[in-house]
Amino acid sequence: MDIGLLRTFLEVSRTRHFGKAAQNLYLTQSAVSFRIKQLEDMVGVPLFTRQRNNIMLTPSGERLIQHAENILAAWQLALQDVGVAEQQETQLILGGISNLWDTFLQSILPQLAADFPSISIRTEINSHLELTRSLIAGRLDIAVVIDPPTLAELETVRIGKIELVLVCDKPGAKVSDAEEMGYVFVDWGTAFNLKHAKLFKKPVAPILHTEQSQIALEFLITYGGMAFLPKALVASYIEDGKLHMVGGSRPASRNVYAVMSKSAARKSELTAIIDKLCELELRPQANLQPS
Repeated sequence: MDIGLLRTFLEVSRTRHFGKAAQNLYLTQSAVSFRIKQLEDMVGVPLFTRQRNNIMLTPSGERLIQHAENILAAWQLALQDVGVAEQQETQLILGGISNLWDTFLQSILPQLAADFPSISIRTEINSHLELTRSLIAGRLDIAVVIDPPTLAELETVRIGKIELVLVCDKPGAKVSDAEEMGYVFVDWGTAFNLKHAKLFKKPVAPILHTEQSQIALEFLITYGGMAFLPKALVASYIEDGKLHMVGGSRPASRNVYAVMSKSAARKSELTAIIDKLCELELRPQANLQPS
């Protein structure tokens, strides 16, 4: 299999245009057409339907996308694994949702590197769904999430929790002031979002919707508004009077989980790493302040 054929296929499926795909791949349009023809001959079915300027994936082409992505990802991992330094015996691929990188994971990477010097660490930021897919496909060793998948082939371990508080940039504010002040919606997972919806007497349209608490924090400091943020992350800002607790609101918490495949080849090694995450205790780092 020529990896270049799959890259070309994915680029054409993304752009739906041979010319644009050629530009993005630094190829001629005829070279792109030839590669797609080669791939179609190899798999034995058409992958695209071509009608004037309208290029569409066939059902076979749609099914090939995920396989092509998995093959390319596996090839990339193979190249990285082969290139690992001699003193580093294996590679750890650690994934997490955006909010957990902001509030914890990036701060524990140095500790993991110190405690496991033979491991080369590779990180990934993605959604719960994509992290789960990567675990099942074997492209990811450990995923750190808030809403753990309930699949028989995956093993889940609770490694800590995050305490969330409702804060704003003005003193004396109440929950009912959210719409007037500008509400910043931070996505803390399905379970929290369902409870959160009951907090307001009527639906509040957010001025900003984000999956990253650091973005929400900087927005509140520079522009103003109200948001649920990790208590430890905003503690120093509350102490300095830059942020204030919202009256009538109660703290909330979210459990955090590490997930790995039950059939992982290095299960004992991954279990030791998860034990270390439990030992470090998952909590937001208050010193991660915007510069």
